[in-house]
Amino acid sequence: MKEPLSLSFDEQMALFEERGMQMTSKDVEKLKVIGYYRIKQFAAPLANKKIVNENTVYDYKGIYFSDVLKRYYQDKNLRIHLLHAIEKIEVALKTWVAFILGEQYGAFGYLNFSEWCDKNRYSKFEIEKRQFFFKKDLLRATSRSCTEDIKLKKNKEKDNFPSIWLAVEVLTFGELVRLVEIMSTRNKRKLSKMFRCTDIELLSWLKCINFVRNACAHNANVIDLQLETKPVCRSDWKDYLYNVNKSNNGTPSNKLAIVIFIIKTLVTPINERYGWKNIRRNIARLVDSSDKNAHLLGFSDCASAYKVLEKSNGTTTKASLP
Repeated sequence: MKEPLSLSFDEQMALFEERGMQMTSKDVEKLKVIGYYRIKQFAAPLANKKIVNENTVYDYKGIYFSDVLKRYYQDKNLRIHLLHAIEKIEVALKTWVAFILGEQYGAFGYLNFSEWCDKNRYSKFEIEKRQFFFKKDLLRATSRSCTEDIKLKKNKEKDNFPSIWLAVEVLTFGELVRLVEIMSTRNKRKLSKMFRCTDIELLSWLKCINFVRNACAHNANVIDLQLETKPVCRSDWKDYLYNVNKSNNGTPSNKLAIVIFIIKTLVTPINERYGWKNIRRNIARLVDSSDKNAHLLGFSDCASAYKVLEKSNGTTTKASLP
């Protein structure tokens, strides 16, 4: 197998042109900054694939470099705006998890997992194992924290673990989701009520958002993401989602569109007046009045993509603590 060759930026540009991409002499400057493989990644959904000598080769005929750049920059902007919305969910989740566990089990009751975990689903050994690693990670996180309150002796128990209201502040989103996962059904239902969804929906959606959050934080391509585990899809979303399999009533796409639905559904109980205009603008520019572009994002058509983030005309109620 031949070792990949080092190509100059002009040679990289020539390779795109050789495969049909429409470029100008100035485009090489963008290539120098963004990089060949990132450009290739954002061009791939627009291209036709061919198999040549058992290798996949992309045919970029009819594709303009400027269109690929637009996808790249809209992806960049969308990641920032999605993170802003996800932060709303994360902060509320921390507050509400702390409220539920603190009210029911006291400041330090959360440290005894057997008190609040789902003992019907998880064995005693599994609960103790998770408790051990949780405490180990929590002590490490609190030692690195710069929060003044977490250092105060009055806010700690004898083994230096902080109260639940401070503990949640040093947990990562992933750690928080894992706590929700092992909660008893009763506790999960209390939490899901605040988000106006079922406990099954909430856990499925939080896992999805954790994946998307990590993708956004690590500069991954989110406009072309494919969710490996399909989140729970509400029936009233299906008309707006692109169906992968037209038979058997269709299989809703597991692309960006369903993520947008999930984020909007979870943010709305937190802030009814949340401004969606930035994400709406990103989606509109990516779709650009093209059903084909809408399908790439997972929407059934461009009209559906525009409707998803429209302001609700109905009267809704704010989230309430149980």
